Amino acid sequence: MRALMKQGKDLLVKSIPVPPVGEDDILISVVVAGLCRTDVLVAEGLIPGKEDVILGHEFSGVVEKVGRRVSGFQVGNRVTAMPILACGACRYCKAGQRDTCQDTTMLGVHRDGAFSEFISVPSEAVYKMPDDMPFRYGAYSEPVAAALSVLKAGIHADQKGVIYGDNRFGHLIHRILKAYDFENVDIYDPRHGREIEESNYDFAIETLATADTMRDLFSAIKPRGTIIMKSRKHELVGINFFAAIKKEITLAAVNYGDFSEAMHIMADGRLDVDGLLGPTHHALEDFPEVFERSKTFEPQKIFFNPYK
Repeated sequence: MRALMKQGKDLLVKSIPVPPVGEDDILISVVVAGLCRTDVLVAEGLIPGKEDVILGHEFSGVVEKVGRRVSGFQVGNRVTAMPILACGACRYCKAGQRDTCQDTTMLGVHRDGAFSEFISVPSEAVYKMPDDMPFRYGAYSEPVAAALSVLKAGIHADQKGVIYGDNRFGHLIHRILKAYDFENVDIYDPRHGREIEESNYDFAIETLATADTMRDLFSAIKPRGTIIMKSRKHELVGINFFAAIKKEITLAAVNYGDFSEAMHIMADGRLDVDGLLGPTHHALEDFPEVFERSKTFEPQKIFFNPYK
């Protein structure tokens, strides 16, 4: 099969064997795979991972083969997968709290990902798609699940909120909040030059993790308000403890919402994502242009078609 791989400092499309299928695994023929900023950072060595790895973690496809111990799936099923994999061995996993595992691995980072014709995934991470759901919706389930997590922060639809960052992820969060009846949420873009209103919001969601962002949000939040941290930034970001304590701010860090719910709010029309999704025609060999373009503002998700 063809695959887009990071090998040391090099990126290349090469022909490699189709991955083996373990007893508990599912082999998936990848139909579309979305490009995420994480993929670019892994490619550039800014997120540590496996030295030689197939990139990509947002995808959907068709079941090609199932492992001997897998039940509930069959060849031909249309599927997607949660790319964050629990270790299965820690005290949280053993207690049935796999979504709390702190020793996770990630497709496209620590193990081979989806910028390839086939991917082998543990069956517990695979989800069947609704029959009429477009494949690009299935591939977009991971970002939707990540955005859904803001609802875990204890915010309420009657509150006034702000999303800090006029970007694709910020607009996805805004659409999700509207789907759950939040009608009073602004999107703030620091590039517009106007200052964010002081002590004006019950909750604030950051999508740009910088010290300047946190300073602005500490100013914008009402006393005893909630700031929701969403960015998966690996570098340290400073905050002003005095400002946080004076207002008695709650800092809520959230990870993922329910993956099945993410799929179904797209499938049943509650969440409209069409304007956020771009073309699905890029060949793996287009990666230099596609990766470079992703470093600038890009309002739509770009997808690879591994069979192009």
